[in-house]
Amino acid sequence: MKRLVILSLLSFSSYVSVAQSAGNSVVATPNSVGNQIYGDSYGNQQFIQYNQPKGVNLNPVNMGHALTPIKADVMINMKATSYVAVLSITQVGETIEETDSLMDVRLNNVFAELLKVGISLKNTHVDFISMVPRYEFESTEKVYSKTFNEVPSGFEMKKNVHVLFAEHDSLNEMISAAAKAEIYDLVKIDYNVSDMDNIYAQLRQKAEEIVNEKVKSYTNMGFTLEAQQYATAQGSVYPMERYVQYTAAHSAAPKIKSKKTGVKEKPVEINYVEKNNTVYYEKVPYGQFDVVINSDMVEPTVQFYLNLTVNYKIVLAEVAKREKEDRELDLQLRRAEIQQKIKNAGGVVNNNTSVTVRTK
Repeated sequence: MKRLVILSLLSFSSYVSVAQSAGNSVVATPNSVGNQIYGDSYGNQQFIQYNQPKGVNLNPVNMGHALTPIKADVMINMKATSYVAVLSITQVGETIEETDSLMDVRLNNVFAELLKVGISLKNTHVDFISMVPRYEFESTEKVYSKTFNEVPSGFEMKKNVHVLFAEHDSLNEMISAAAKAEIYDLVKIDYNVSDMDNIYAQLRQKAEEIVNEKVKSYTNMGFTLEAQQYATAQGSVYPMERYVQYTAAHSAAPKIKSKKTGVKEKPVEINYVEKNNTVYYEKVPYGQFDVVINSDMVEPTVQFYLNLTVNYKIVLAEVAKREKEDRELDLQLRRAEIQQKIKNAGGVVNNNTSVTVRTK
């Protein structure tokens, strides 16, 4: 595995040497598990996170088992057919009537702005969240004491506006329209994919092709496979589930020189600056799949996956031939035994296995 070494960047001198392309996400805040420690040219410790690749299993199948599983893992990246953005609105007022009235004004404003960018009222939905009283403290001073009393100060109403739109590029216009209506909280964006049955049908067809192709390789090596049982599993992963948070910064411990023996040292207080935390989209890795359909997607997509596992019994050609002969012989013996019983009962058996029984 290639290693990535990131050197410190200084305002007066900088030099970076990398073995491959990567981003700041490979550098994380140090923790107790899974980090390797490197040192920079100034003696400061650098913590570079190392994570075991998920879903990678290179262990070969043990051919000594009675049943040999042959599986196919396939995935497809699908662009959303529509999106739903959730905008949050918080309104406060002294009375319930005032709070509700101010909320209606803001809702009407955002609907008017959305209409300007092509989003009609039928593609929106208002979801009522809460209506709660607000409190504040009043102080009362006496000669020997001071008291803070909590008293009602008004009401707070929360509503969410769900907005359905078809093109992801129109999201910027929608956010600008909401901002003009003094709505700045974009809670989330849901991805919708229609016709999921056809998507899974496409994955099943591809998985069957892969399994059949793997069976051919066994046949070419002289094995005869008999299917015994099979199992399938399917699912989907949406972009919201694949965003990861990281901190793009290093924190170095200050170098403190010790004083002479017998001199009392002053206590040291270290104040760290607030680091920049951000998130990025981490798609499901491709390494564990036999085939990934629509793999060259730039934007975050909905990832559908399917596993097909078929358990086969491996039978050598000679063994299969002998078992077939044994079955045919057993069938002939049973047939002869039945015919003999019929004759003993006074019946007549012809060559077409039809039976006539004489009755007295």
